[in-house]
Amino acid sequence: MNRIVSRIALLLLALTLGSQLHAQFTTTFAKNINPGQQNGLYYSLPQTMLKLDFIIEEAQLVKGPLSDYASSYFEMEDYVEYETTEYKLLDVKMSSVASPDPNALYFVTFTAARGGSKLQFDVLPNGIIRSVGIGNDAEAVEEKPVLQEQPQCCEGEYNNEGFIELMSAGKTNAMLAKEVVDKIAEIRKAKFYLVSGDVEMASNPETFNAMYKRLDDMEKEYTSLILGKRVAKKVVKTVYVIPNKEVPTQTVAKFSETDGLTVGTSGSGSMITVQTLSLNTTAAINAPSQSAMESMTYDSKVFYRIPETANVKVSCDGKTLLEDRIIVNQLGALLTAPVTNTKLVFDTETGQIVNMRMQ
Repeated sequence: MNRIVSRIALLLLALTLGSQLHAQFTTTFAKNINPGQQNGLYYSLPQTMLKLDFIIEEAQLVKGPLSDYASSYFEMEDYVEYETTEYKLLDVKMSSVASPDPNALYFVTFTAARGGSKLQFDVLPNGIIRSVGIGNDAEAVEEKPVLQEQPQCCEGEYNNEGFIELMSAGKTNAMLAKEVVDKIAEIRKAKFYLVSGDVEMASNPETFNAMYKRLDDMEKEYTSLILGKRVAKKVVKTVYVIPNKEVPTQTVAKFSETDGLTVGTSGSGSMITVQTLSLNTTAAINAPSQSAMESMTYDSKVFYRIPETANVKVSCDGKTLLEDRIIVNQLGALLTAPVTNTKLVFDTETGQIVNMRMQ
């Protein structure tokens, strides 16, 4: 009998000591919390937001001040009849950004810790969980540096110099147009002599190239006074897309050669769509449904994710612009992990547990 009593006493002591080794808390979905409820904190898991940078050539067609004489001197050449802007979609680049997921926002309610142990939640300024555990002061978790994007160099832009100023006081436009045409003829003759080898300095390739480029630029400037000119630059338009498990294909923008790129579905032009298809890398995980998890309260547990890999395709009017594989957090498995004498460290980009330490 004494042995039985002793064993029961030892068992009770072990249970008592075990209960003193961890703090008590409960976790539930934020939407289940009553307004004004205190004694707790909110944290979230990250969702993947796609960042699409569309590189567009924006060209302004500038009418020449002497365009009324275009048909008289340049009958077979096109000229700018009215000023307008043209757009051309050159390329698209994709990257991902982690942001707090409003569908994975939780509230943690604390009760008193036992045995002097400390329960510590460490979250980023935006609320994404970084670590949680029992023990001494939390160790600093090194944050991933945020890389600042460098502005892209716009190669191959057109000459954006202003029109040549003609100091010809008292002359009519007809007289000015004749002077411009004569000047163009002189420049073209000089280019012919240069190419034919009649100019001695043309024997030096560097000198030849410099002279020819100068003459060519002069011809374009004088010609633009009558035919007009095309001034182009590259611009980057950014569209953010949040992949949705329920809607794998989303229309995110429209592109038109006359209106450019407009975000959303209200613009004109060809539809730009983003298709996100899961590769089912987490299909073997028997995770509970989101609705089932939302209806429950969890004691001494936190939520985490195992992210999914997906194939992402960006298309314009059915033509594929970009296709790549990328990690999409919200398509993965949502699970819970116990916090009992442990320290859990999360990947703040995915919400996955990357380190578990026994205290």
